[in-house]
Amino acid sequence: HGWQSTHTIIEIVNDDMPFLVDSVTMEVNRHGLTLHLIIHPLVPVKRGADATLEGLAEGAAAGRESFIHVEVDRVPEPSRLEALAADVTRVLGDVRQAVTDWAAIRQRVLAIVAVLDAKAPPIPAAELAEGRAFLQWLADNHFTFLGSRSHDLVAVEGADALRIVADSSLGILREAVDKEA
Repeated sequence: HGWQSTHTIIEIVNDDMPFLVDSVTMEVNRHGLTLHLIIHPLVPVKRGADATLEGLAEGAAAGRESFIHVEVDRVPEPSRLEALAADVTRVLGDVRQAVTDWAAIRQRVLAIVAVLDAKAPPIPAAELAEGRAFLQWLADNHFTFLGSRSHDLVAVEGADALRIVADSSLGILREAVDKEA
């Protein structure tokens, strides 16, 4: 495109959502690369029905996309570049799953609080109150929910074991079940 750099360039266009820059930065660091520059404008865009970029959008209702430009240490080996690209893509998928399912995971926590209020388990009142307060605190935006999964307690060869409840996995745990199936 008419320019060159002494660095390896990573360019990402993604729907705007929380945690993109931090997640990409951590993945770059995990690969042992130094981050030299990161530019992250949010751009209001218009896209066609086939997702082709048509131009810039105007108005508050315009969808914003994250355009992320990252410069890291030069990576000349094709295999390392492929691994870096695959890992950044995986991380972006994890972010999308966590952000997409965050509200549903939070609702699960609130449902557990409601069950504790409606039908308390047979444990000491102080312990129940502490557990309930902690769950409520988590749900009050003091925690970033990345994934959730329900399990059934079953007996396997006479020993207790946990079995994943079908279709219960949310966030980053959703993909792990898909791979196991």
